[in-house]
Amino acid sequence: MQPRAEGPAAAVAAHPETVGDKASRLRNKATLTAHDHQERLEELAGVRRAFQRITEGAADAIAWAFHDAKQRKRCGDDRPLQAITQECVGRLRGGESLQVVDAGIAGGVKVADPSTGAFFKIAEDTVGIYKGSSVMADKAAKHELAMLTHLHEADAARLLTVPLASCVDVTVRDAAGRPERVYRVQGFSRHAVGGRTLRVGSGDGGVTAHVCAELDGVAEELAAGLHLAPSLMTPRSGDFTRHEYRRVRGNRNPDGFPRLGPATDALLESVGAGRHAAKSSGVCAQVEAEHDVVLDPLRPVHAEHSKSQQRRSRGHIQRLPFDVELHALPWGEVVLLDTHRLCIPDVTGGAAAGGQVAVVWATTPGAPAGAEGESGRAAVAASSSSSPVLRVVELPEGGSADAALATLAAREAGLLTGAAAPVWSAVELGPLAACCGVAVLQSSDGAFGGVLASGAGR
Repeated sequence: MQPRAEGPAAAVAAHPETVGDKASRLRNKATLTAHDHQERLEELAGVRRAFQRITEGAADAIAWAFHDAKQRKRCGDDRPLQAITQECVGRLRGGESLQVVDAGIAGGVKVADPSTGAFFKIAEDTVGIYKGSSVMADKAAKHELAMLTHLHEADAARLLTVPLASCVDVTVRDAAGRPERVYRVQGFSRHAVGGRTLRVGSGDGGVTAHVCAELDGVAEELAAGLHLAPSLMTPRSGDFTRHEYRRVRGNRNPDGFPRLGPATDALLESVGAGRHAAKSSGVCAQVEAEHDVVLDPLRPVHAEHSKSQQRRSRGHIQRLPFDVELHALPWGEVVLLDTHRLCIPDVTGGAAAGGQVAVVWATTPGAPAGAEGESGRAAVAASSSSSPVLRVVELPEGGSADAALATLAAREAGLLTGAAAPVWSAVELGPLAACCGVAVLQSSDGAFGGVLASGAGR
Protein backbone atom coordinates (compact mmCIF):
# COMPACT_ATOMS: atom_id res chain seq x y z
CA MET A 1 0.00 0.00 0.00
CA GLN A 2 1.40 3.33 -1.02
CA PRO A 3 1.15 6.06 1.64
CA ARG A 4 -1.37 8.54 0.33
CA ALA A 5 -2.31 10.88 3.17
CA GLU A 6 -1.67 11.72 6.80
CA GLY A 7 -5.33 11.41 7.72
CA PRO A 8 -8.87 11.52 6.37
CA ALA A 9 -8.92 15.27 6.13
CA ALA A 10 -5.50 15.67 4.53
CA ALA A 11 -5.57 18.29 1.81
CA VAL A 12 -3.02 19.89 -0.44
CA ALA A 13 -2.87 23.65 -0.65
CA ALA A 14 -3.22 24.93 -4.17
CA HIS A 15 -0.17 26.68 -5.61
CA PRO A 16 1.00 27.74 -9.08
CA GLU A 17 2.68 24.95 -11.01
CA THR A 18 6.47 25.30 -10.94
CA VAL A 19 8.94 23.70 -13.33
CA GLY A 20 9.53 20.95 -10.77
CA ASP A 21 5.79 20.30 -10.47
CA LYS A 22 5.51 19.99 -14.24
CA ALA A 23 8.41 17.52 -14.34
CA SER A 24 6.79 15.37 -11.63
CA ARG A 25 3.49 15.39 -13.49
CA LEU A 26 5.16 14.32 -16.74
CA ARG A 27 7.22 11.60 -15.08
CA ASN A 28 4.07 10.02 -13.66
CA LYS A 29 1.93 10.58 -16.75
CA ALA A 30 0.44 7.36 -18.08
CA THR A 31 0.96 6.67 -21.79
CA LEU A 32 -0.76 4.10 -23.98
CA THR A 33 1.21 4.24 -27.24
CA ALA A 34 4.86 4.48 -28.26
CA HIS A 35 4.12 7.91 -29.72
CA ASP A 36 2.67 9.14 -26.42
CA HIS A 37 5.67 7.75 -24.54
CA GLN A 38 8.13 9.49 -26.87
CA GLU A 39 6.16 12.71 -26.62
CA ARG A 40 6.32 12.51 -22.81
CA LEU A 41 10.11 12.05 -22.91
CA GLU A 42 10.51 15.03 -25.24
CA GLU A 43 8.41 17.21 -22.95
CA LEU A 44 10.53 16.13 -19.99
CA ALA A 45 13.72 17.02 -21.86
CA GLY A 46 12.25 20.45 -22.61
CA VAL A 47 11.40 20.97 -18.93
CA ARG A 48 14.98 20.10 -17.93
CA ARG A 49 16.36 22.61 -20.46
CA ALA A 50 13.97 25.28 -19.16
CA PHE A 51 15.09 24.61 -15.59
CA GLN A 52 18.74 25.00 -16.63
CA ARG A 53 17.99 28.43 -18.10
CA ILE A 54 16.04 29.48 -15.01
CA THR A 55 18.83 28.57 -12.61
CA GLU A 56 21.79 30.07 -14.50
CA GLY A 57 21.06 33.70 -13.60
CA ALA A 58 20.34 32.95 -9.94
CA ALA A 59 23.49 30.79 -9.64
CA ASP A 60 25.62 33.73 -10.76
CA ALA A 61 24.12 36.04 -8.10
CA ILE A 62 24.48 33.39 -5.38
CA ALA A 63 28.15 32.74 -6.17
CA TRP A 64 29.05 36.44 -6.11
CA ALA A 65 27.14 36.99 -2.86
CA PHE A 66 28.77 34.00 -1.20
CA HIS A 67 32.23 35.15 -2.28
CA ASP A 68 31.58 38.63 -0.86
CA ALA A 69 30.24 37.11 2.38
CA LYS A 70 33.39 35.01 2.86
CA GLN A 71 35.59 38.05 2.39
CA ARG A 72 33.58 39.97 5.00
CA LYS A 73 33.83 37.04 7.38
CA ARG A 74 37.62 37.02 7.01
CA CYS A 75 37.69 40.77 7.64
CA GLY A 76 36.10 40.38 11.07
CA ASP A 77 32.33 40.18 10.59
CA ASP A 78 31.30 37.82 13.41
CA ARG A 79 27.80 37.10 12.14
CA PRO A 80 26.95 33.62 10.80
CA LEU A 81 27.99 33.11 7.19
CA GLN A 82 24.35 32.51 6.21
CA ALA A 83 23.29 35.92 7.56
CA ILE A 84 26.10 37.72 5.73
CA THR A 85 25.27 35.85 2.52
CA GLN A 86 21.61 36.89 2.78
CA GLU A 87 22.61 40.54 3.09
CA CYS A 88 24.97 40.27 0.11
CA VAL A 89 22.37 38.48 -2.01
CA GLY A 90 19.80 41.21 -1.41
CA ARG A 91 22.16 43.87 -2.73
CA LEU A 92 22.72 42.18 -6.09
CA ARG A 93 20.52 42.65 -9.14
CA GLY A 94 18.42 39.53 -9.54
CA GLY A 95 18.83 38.54 -5.91
CA GLU A 96 15.68 40.20 -4.54
CA SER A 97 13.68 36.94 -4.50
CA LEU A 98 16.48 34.74 -3.09
CA GLN A 99 16.33 33.57 0.52
CA VAL A 100 19.15 31.87 2.43
CA VAL A 101 17.68 28.90 4.30
CA ASP A 102 18.88 26.69 7.13
CA ALA A 103 18.39 23.11 5.91
CA GLY A 104 20.70 20.27 6.88
CA ILE A 105 24.42 20.25 7.60
CA ALA A 106 26.15 19.10 4.43
CA GLY A 107 26.03 20.81 1.05
CA GLY A 108 27.28 24.26 2.05
CA VAL A 109 25.13 27.40 2.05
CA LYS A 110 21.61 26.79 0.71
CA VAL A 111 19.41 29.35 -1.02
CA ALA A 112 15.75 29.12 -2.10
CA ASP A 113 13.98 31.05 -4.85
CA PRO A 114 10.22 30.91 -4.09
CA SER A 115 9.39 32.70 -7.34
CA THR A 116 10.60 29.75 -9.45
CA GLY A 117 10.43 26.87 -6.96
CA ALA A 118 14.22 26.38 -7.21
CA PHE A 119 16.66 25.45 -4.45
CA PHE A 120 20.42 26.05 -4.63
CA LYS A 121 23.49 24.66 -2.89
CA ILE A 122 27.06 25.92 -3.13
CA ALA A 123 29.54 23.04 -3.26
CA GLU A 124 31.65 24.43 -0.43
CA ASP A 125 32.71 22.61 2.74
CA THR A 126 31.65 25.16 5.37
CA VAL A 127 31.49 22.74 8.32
CA GLY A 128 34.60 20.58 7.80
CA ILE A 129 32.96 17.41 6.48
CA TYR A 130 35.67 17.12 3.79
CA LYS A 131 38.35 18.73 5.97
CA GLY A 132 37.88 21.98 4.08
CA SER A 133 38.52 20.45 0.67
CA SER A 134 36.51 22.22 -2.03
CA VAL A 135 37.65 19.54 -4.50
CA MET A 136 35.91 16.80 -2.54
CA ALA A 137 32.81 18.97 -2.14
CA ASP A 138 32.78 19.44 -5.93
CA LYS A 139 33.01 15.66 -6.42
CA ALA A 140 30.00 15.07 -4.18
CA ALA A 141 28.12 17.65 -6.27
CA LYS A 142 29.20 15.87 -9.46
CA HIS A 143 27.95 12.53 -8.15
CA GLU A 144 24.61 13.99 -7.12
CA LEU A 145 24.08 15.58 -10.53
CA ALA A 146 25.07 12.34 -12.32
CA MET A 147 22.67 10.20 -10.32
CA LEU A 148 19.75 12.63 -10.62
CA THR A 149 20.30 12.93 -14.36
CA HIS A 150 20.34 9.16 -14.71
CA LEU A 151 17.24 8.64 -12.60
CA HIS A 152 15.38 11.18 -14.72
CA GLU A 153 16.34 9.25 -17.86
CA ALA A 154 15.76 5.77 -16.42
CA ASP A 155 12.15 4.75 -16.95
CA ALA A 156 12.52 2.17 -14.17
CA ALA A 157 12.79 5.05 -11.67
CA ARG A 158 9.25 6.34 -12.29
CA LEU A 159 8.16 4.98 -8.91
CA LEU A 160 10.16 7.85 -7.36
CA THR A 161 10.06 11.62 -7.58
CA VAL A 162 13.55 13.07 -7.91
CA PRO A 163 14.34 16.78 -8.18
CA LEU A 164 15.32 18.46 -11.41
CA ALA A 165 19.00 19.35 -11.24
CA SER A 166 21.46 21.72 -12.84
CA CYS A 167 25.07 22.58 -12.18
CA VAL A 168 26.65 25.96 -12.94
CA ASP A 169 30.34 26.79 -12.44
CA VAL A 170 30.65 30.53 -11.77
CA THR A 171 34.00 32.33 -12.03
CA VAL A 172 34.31 35.30 -9.67
CA ARG A 173 36.79 37.92 -10.87
CA ASP A 174 38.43 40.88 -9.16
CA ALA A 175 38.22 44.52 -10.28
CA ALA A 176 41.00 43.95 -12.83
CA GLY A 177 39.18 40.99 -14.37
CA ARG A 178 41.50 38.38 -12.91
CA PRO A 179 39.78 35.16 -11.75
CA GLU A 180 39.73 34.82 -7.97
CA ARG A 181 37.63 31.70 -7.43
CA VAL A 182 35.33 29.28 -9.23
CA TYR A 183 32.19 28.19 -7.34
CA ARG A 184 30.05 25.21 -8.27
CA VAL A 185 26.38 26.06 -7.69
CA GLN A 186 23.81 23.28 -7.85
CA GLY A 187 20.18 24.04 -8.61
CA PHE A 188 17.28 21.72 -7.73
CA SER A 189 13.54 21.87 -8.03
CA ARG A 190 12.17 22.29 -4.54
CA HIS A 191 9.71 19.85 -2.98
CA ALA A 192 7.60 20.11 0.17
CA VAL A 193 9.92 17.92 2.24
CA GLY A 194 11.14 18.32 5.79
CA GLY A 195 11.43 16.54 9.10
CA ARG A 196 7.72 15.67 9.10
CA THR A 197 7.91 13.86 5.74
CA LEU A 198 11.12 11.84 6.29
CA ARG A 199 10.37 8.10 6.30
CA VAL A 200 13.63 6.32 5.41
CA GLY A 201 17.21 7.38 6.18
CA SER A 202 18.83 9.88 8.48
CA GLY A 203 18.28 13.62 8.44
CA ASP A 204 20.85 14.45 11.15
CA GLY A 205 24.07 12.89 9.87
CA GLY A 206 23.49 9.43 11.32
CA VAL A 207 22.55 10.35 14.89
CA THR A 208 19.06 8.87 14.44
CA ALA A 209 17.46 6.84 11.64
CA HIS A 210 13.98 6.39 10.17
CA VAL A 211 12.51 3.13 8.85
CA CYS A 212 9.21 2.47 7.07
CA ALA A 213 8.02 -0.95 5.91
CA GLU A 214 5.66 0.62 3.37
CA LEU A 215 8.64 2.01 1.44
CA ASP A 216 10.77 -1.14 1.64
CA GLY A 217 9.68 -2.12 -1.87
CA VAL A 218 10.82 1.22 -3.30
CA ALA A 219 14.17 1.01 -1.53
CA GLU A 220 14.62 -2.65 -2.54
CA GLU A 221 14.02 -1.96 -6.24
CA LEU A 222 16.36 1.03 -6.25
CA ALA A 223 19.11 -0.87 -4.40
CA ALA A 224 18.76 -3.89 -6.71
CA GLY A 225 18.99 -1.72 -9.81
CA LEU A 226 22.17 -0.07 -8.52
CA HIS A 227 23.67 -3.31 -7.10
CA LEU A 228 23.89 -1.90 -3.57
CA ALA A 229 24.54 -4.15 -0.60
CA PRO A 230 22.48 -3.51 2.55
CA SER A 231 23.79 -0.72 4.75
CA LEU A 232 25.49 -1.83 7.98
CA MET A 233 25.33 1.65 9.51
CA THR A 234 23.36 2.03 12.74
CA PRO A 235 22.45 5.39 14.31
CA ARG A 236 25.01 6.66 16.76
CA SER A 237 22.34 7.30 19.39
CA GLY A 238 20.75 3.88 18.82
CA ASP A 239 17.37 5.58 18.24
CA PHE A 240 15.10 4.53 15.38
CA THR A 241 11.83 6.11 14.34
CA ARG A 242 9.50 3.48 12.89
CA HIS A 243 6.78 4.78 10.56
CA GLU A 244 3.63 2.76 9.90
CA TYR A 245 0.55 3.27 7.74
CA ARG A 246 -2.92 1.88 8.38
CA ARG A 247 -5.35 1.59 5.48
CA VAL A 248 -8.75 3.13 6.19
CA ARG A 249 -11.67 2.32 3.86
CA GLY A 250 -14.46 4.86 3.59
CA ASN A 251 -18.06 4.51 2.45
CA ARG A 252 -19.06 4.61 -1.22
CA ASN A 253 -19.33 8.17 -2.44
CA PRO A 254 -20.81 8.41 -5.96
CA ASP A 255 -20.53 12.21 -5.94
CA GLY A 256 -16.78 11.97 -5.36
CA PHE A 257 -16.18 10.21 -8.69
CA PRO A 258 -16.30 12.49 -11.78
CA ARG A 259 -19.11 12.01 -14.27
CA LEU A 260 -17.37 11.01 -17.50
CA GLY A 261 -20.42 10.12 -19.56
CA PRO A 262 -22.79 7.19 -20.21
CA ALA A 263 -20.02 4.91 -21.51
CA THR A 264 -18.08 5.14 -18.26
CA ASP A 265 -21.22 4.58 -16.17
CA ALA A 266 -22.03 1.49 -18.25
CA LEU A 267 -18.50 0.16 -17.72
CA LEU A 268 -18.81 0.62 -13.97
CA GLU A 269 -22.13 -1.24 -14.00
CA SER A 270 -20.64 -4.13 -15.97
CA VAL A 271 -17.88 -4.79 -13.40
CA GLY A 272 -20.18 -4.44 -10.39
CA ALA A 273 -19.30 -0.88 -9.34
CA GLY A 274 -22.37 0.96 -10.56
CA ARG A 275 -22.84 4.56 -9.51
CA HIS A 276 -26.24 3.94 -7.89
CA ALA A 277 -25.45 0.57 -6.23
CA ALA A 278 -25.32 0.38 -2.43
CA LYS A 279 -22.16 -1.76 -2.56
CA SER A 280 -19.87 -3.40 -5.09
CA SER A 281 -20.85 -6.72 -6.65
CA GLY A 282 -19.89 -9.08 -9.45
CA VAL A 283 -16.27 -9.07 -10.63
CA CYS A 284 -15.40 -6.07 -8.49
CA ALA A 285 -16.59 -7.72 -5.26
CA GLN A 286 -14.92 -11.03 -6.17
CA VAL A 287 -11.49 -9.46 -6.73
CA GLU A 288 -11.81 -7.42 -3.53
CA ALA A 289 -12.63 -10.53 -1.50
CA GLU A 290 -9.86 -12.67 -2.99
CA HIS A 291 -7.04 -10.11 -2.75
CA ASP A 292 -8.15 -7.90 0.18
CA VAL A 293 -8.04 -4.73 -1.94
CA VAL A 294 -10.46 -1.94 -2.77
CA LEU A 295 -11.18 -1.99 -6.50
CA ASP A 296 -14.38 0.04 -6.37
CA PRO A 297 -13.45 3.55 -7.65
CA LEU A 298 -16.42 5.05 -5.78
CA ARG A 299 -15.12 3.92 -2.40
CA PRO A 300 -12.39 6.22 -1.02
CA VAL A 301 -9.33 4.80 0.70
CA HIS A 302 -6.73 6.72 2.63
CA ALA A 303 -3.78 5.88 4.89
CA GLU A 304 -3.31 7.01 8.47
CA HIS A 305 0.29 7.56 9.49
CA SER A 306 1.76 6.80 12.91
CA LYS A 307 5.29 6.66 14.27
CA SER A 308 7.03 5.26 17.31
CA GLN A 309 10.48 5.53 18.84
CA GLN A 310 12.59 2.39 19.27
CA ARG A 311 16.06 1.63 20.52
CA ARG A 312 16.69 -0.92 17.79
CA SER A 313 15.21 -1.74 14.40
CA ARG A 314 14.21 -5.32 15.31
CA GLY A 315 15.83 -7.02 12.35
CA HIS A 316 14.95 -4.35 9.77
CA ILE A 317 17.36 -4.38 6.81
CA GLN A 318 18.46 -0.92 5.66
CA ARG A 319 18.63 -1.28 1.88
CA LEU A 320 19.98 2.21 1.10
CA PRO A 321 22.99 4.13 2.48
CA PHE A 322 22.05 5.70 5.82
CA ASP A 323 22.01 9.30 4.60
CA VAL A 324 19.94 8.69 1.46
CA GLU A 325 16.48 9.97 2.33
CA LEU A 326 13.02 8.87 1.20
CA HIS A 327 10.22 11.32 1.95
CA ALA A 328 6.49 10.51 1.67
CA LEU A 329 4.35 13.50 0.77
CA PRO A 330 0.67 13.66 1.82
CA TRP A 331 -0.59 13.35 -1.77
CA GLY A 332 1.32 10.13 -2.48
CA GLU A 333 4.66 11.19 -3.96
CA VAL A 334 7.83 9.50 -2.69
CA VAL A 335 10.78 11.90 -3.00
CA LEU A 336 14.39 10.70 -3.10
CA LEU A 337 17.08 13.05 -1.71
CA ASP A 338 20.88 13.00 -1.20
CA THR A 339 21.42 10.78 -4.22
CA HIS A 340 25.19 11.28 -4.37
CA ARG A 341 25.55 8.44 -1.84
CA LEU A 342 24.04 6.06 -4.37
CA CYS A 343 27.15 6.47 -6.55
CA ILE A 344 30.49 4.84 -5.78
CA PRO A 345 32.13 7.43 -3.49
CA ASP A 346 35.54 8.93 -4.17
CA VAL A 347 38.30 7.85 -1.78
CA THR A 348 39.28 10.74 0.49
CA GLY A 349 42.72 9.40 1.37
CA GLY A 350 45.23 6.65 0.71
CA ALA A 351 45.40 6.75 -3.09
CA ALA A 352 48.41 8.43 -4.61
CA ALA A 353 47.90 11.75 -6.32
CA GLY A 354 46.57 11.12 -9.80
CA GLY A 355 45.89 7.47 -9.01
CA GLN A 356 42.79 5.40 -8.52
CA VAL A 357 41.53 2.70 -6.20
CA ALA A 358 40.35 -0.79 -7.22
CA VAL A 359 38.62 -3.56 -5.28
CA VAL A 360 39.58 -7.13 -6.26
CA TRP A 361 38.59 -10.51 -4.88
CA ALA A 362 39.37 -14.20 -5.38
CA THR A 363 36.79 -16.92 -4.91
CA THR A 364 39.15 -19.96 -4.96
CA PRO A 365 41.85 -19.42 -2.34
CA GLY A 366 43.91 -22.35 -1.22
CA ALA A 367 45.92 -23.30 -4.31
CA PRO A 368 49.73 -23.18 -4.10
CA ALA A 369 51.21 -19.82 -5.02
CA GLY A 370 52.23 -19.69 -8.66
CA ALA A 371 50.43 -22.92 -9.59
CA GLU A 372 48.73 -23.11 -12.96
CA GLY A 373 45.06 -24.06 -13.16
CA GLU A 374 43.53 -26.22 -15.86
CA SER A 375 42.62 -23.15 -17.89
CA GLY A 376 46.21 -21.88 -17.81
CA ARG A 377 45.45 -19.10 -15.33
CA ALA A 378 47.68 -18.40 -12.36
CA ALA A 379 46.20 -19.69 -9.15
CA VAL A 380 45.50 -17.65 -6.06
CA ALA A 381 48.22 -17.41 -3.46
CA ALA A 382 48.04 -20.04 -0.75
CA SER A 383 45.47 -19.47 1.97
CA SER A 384 44.22 -21.60 4.79
CA SER A 385 40.70 -20.17 4.52
CA SER A 386 37.99 -21.33 2.14
CA SER A 387 36.26 -17.93 2.22
CA PRO A 388 36.66 -15.42 -0.63
CA VAL A 389 39.59 -13.02 -0.28
CA LEU A 390 38.99 -9.30 -0.89
CA ARG A 391 41.62 -6.56 -1.23
CA VAL A 392 41.62 -2.81 -1.88
CA VAL A 393 44.64 -1.63 -3.86
CA GLU A 394 46.00 1.55 -5.42
CA LEU A 395 46.60 1.75 -9.16
CA PRO A 396 48.50 4.36 -11.19
CA GLU A 397 46.49 6.70 -13.38
CA GLY A 398 46.77 5.86 -17.06
CA GLY A 399 45.02 4.93 -20.24
CA SER A 400 45.18 1.17 -19.77
CA ALA A 401 42.25 -1.02 -20.72
CA ASP A 402 39.98 -2.31 -17.97
CA ALA A 403 41.22 -5.90 -18.37
CA ALA A 404 44.87 -4.85 -17.98
CA LEU A 405 44.04 -2.80 -14.89
CA ALA A 406 42.12 -5.71 -13.36
CA THR A 407 45.10 -8.01 -13.86
CA LEU A 408 47.42 -5.39 -12.36
CA ALA A 409 45.10 -4.95 -9.38
CA ALA A 410 45.01 -8.70 -8.74
CA ARG A 411 48.83 -8.85 -8.83
CA GLU A 412 49.19 -5.79 -6.56
CA ALA A 413 46.84 -7.46 -4.07
CA GLY A 414 48.92 -10.64 -4.05
CA LEU A 415 45.99 -12.70 -5.29
CA LEU A 416 47.58 -13.53 -8.63
CA THR A 417 51.06 -14.90 -9.29
CA GLY A 418 52.77 -16.36 -12.31
CA ALA A 419 53.01 -15.03 -15.85
CA ALA A 420 49.58 -16.02 -17.14
CA ALA A 421 46.74 -13.53 -16.88
CA PRO A 422 43.03 -14.28 -16.52
CA VAL A 423 40.64 -13.69 -19.38
CA TRP A 424 38.34 -10.93 -18.15
CA SER A 425 34.79 -10.10 -19.19
CA ALA A 426 32.63 -7.16 -18.13
CA VAL A 427 29.64 -7.82 -15.87
CA GLU A 428 26.43 -6.18 -17.09
CA LEU A 429 25.29 -3.75 -14.39
CA GLY A 430 21.90 -2.76 -15.81
CA PRO A 431 20.55 0.68 -16.72
CA LEU A 432 20.23 2.12 -13.19
CA ALA A 433 23.91 1.42 -12.42
CA ALA A 434 25.28 2.99 -15.59
CA CYS A 435 26.02 6.36 -13.97
CA CYS A 436 28.16 4.99 -11.13
CA GLY A 437 31.35 5.37 -13.16
CA VAL A 438 32.74 1.91 -12.43
CA ALA A 439 33.41 -1.28 -14.34
CA VAL A 440 32.86 -4.71 -12.77
CA LEU A 441 34.95 -7.50 -14.31
CA GLN A 442 35.08 -11.24 -13.71
CA SER A 443 37.53 -13.87 -14.96
CA SER A 444 36.24 -16.47 -17.39
CA ASP A 445 36.45 -19.25 -14.78
CA GLY A 446 34.80 -17.13 -12.06
CA ALA A 447 37.87 -17.25 -9.80
CA PHE A 448 38.60 -13.52 -9.79
CA GLY A 449 36.57 -10.32 -9.83
CA GLY A 450 37.25 -6.62 -9.61
CA VAL A 451 35.63 -3.19 -9.40
CA LEU A 452 37.50 -0.23 -10.88
CA ALA A 453 36.75 3.16 -12.40
CA SER A 454 35.32 2.70 -15.88
CA GLY A 455 36.99 4.22 -18.92
CA ALA A 456 34.42 7.04 -18.94
CA GLY A 457 35.04 7.80 -15.28
CA ARG A 458 38.83 7.91 -15.35
